Amino acid sequence: MEFAADTTRSFVGAPRSEIDARRSATRLRNLLRCNALFSTATGVVAAVAGGPVAELLGVDHVWVVRSLGGGLVAFAGLVFAVSGLRTSLLRPASLIVSIGDLAWVFGTLGTFALGWLSTSGVGVMGATGVVVLGLGLAQLRARVEVERAMAGSDVDLDEVPPLEVVTFDRPASATAEQMWPVMIDHELYAKLALNLAAAKGLTPDGLGFQRSCVDVAGRSWSETCTLWEPGRRFDVDVDISDYPYPLARMQGSWRVEPASSDGSTVGMTFVFQPVPGVRGRFFVVMMHLAFPPILKRIVRAWIREAASVAAAAMLDPDGGDHGGPPADGHKV
Repeated sequence: MEFAADTTRSFVGAPRSEIDARRSATRLRNLLRCNALFSTATGVVAAVAGGPVAELLGVDHVWVVRSLGGGLVAFAGLVFAVSGLRTSLLRPASLIVSIGDLAWVFGTLGTFALGWLSTSGVGVMGATGVVVLGLGLAQLRARVEVERAMAGSDVDLDEVPPLEVVTFDRPASATAEQMWPVMIDHELYAKLALNLAAAKGLTPDGLGFQRSCVDVAGRSWSETCTLWEPGRRFDVDVDISDYPYPLARMQGSWRVEPASSDGSTVGMTFVFQPVPGVRGRFFVVMMHLAFPPILKRIVRAWIREAASVAAAAMLDPDGGDHGGPPADGHKV
């Protein structure tokens, strides 16, 4: 079946219940990916360094350790495959993975009871079991969250490949009026986003505005504003036709909400869908690893810039326009 993404809908502007459901499913997927990574690491060590590992564990037969390592690598591949399943299959499949994790824990306890391991082996396998137990229980909790969130959403969430959501919210020691001009400064955003070399508005800010972006490798693409709420929020949809990354969809939302007389809450939401295949799946993993530090860096810099502009305005209240573009976003 030929893959075709629905590029007409704003998923980032979906109701909160739908965003919450997708975010819960994304959290479960990321827990499964962590499980796959841990299983791969332990499996490779056991398979490659079977002799030293067997000696550490107090196991007489090296082939047992190497076979166990190979089994862990195979299990990791299965878990990684489960993490990319459509949501309707993700829920039952993740339950099977969690049952497998718990079986590992009980099996480890059995080796303790039978005295098959050395003292150091008990320590190593005990620590491993604690990690596996934590992942298994976290997956079960996340699965319950997905069930609960989906019960509150009447939208079909069964896209293939699945849509994933990243959200980031942080309190800011600046008002929404001070934060907004900084947030719609495209050139500043390009300086802060580590993958960007440049960004500029091609049309005046507002609903439907166009901006172009260039990454550090010199590749460019365009984005279109699909929601504009002056002083509060704007959403963009990336033109995937010239996007240099293996994504079938990429949408973003930037928002600021008053939180107090002298503070606000800044938030960002990104909804993205990988292209089918292994490349898209691995790229999504890299995105989840990169997003948290990048978004923290951007928001921290926004807060500093807003505070700097506010301080300059206080020192020179009649010195002209220190606050960037007006709240409606149009340059003057």
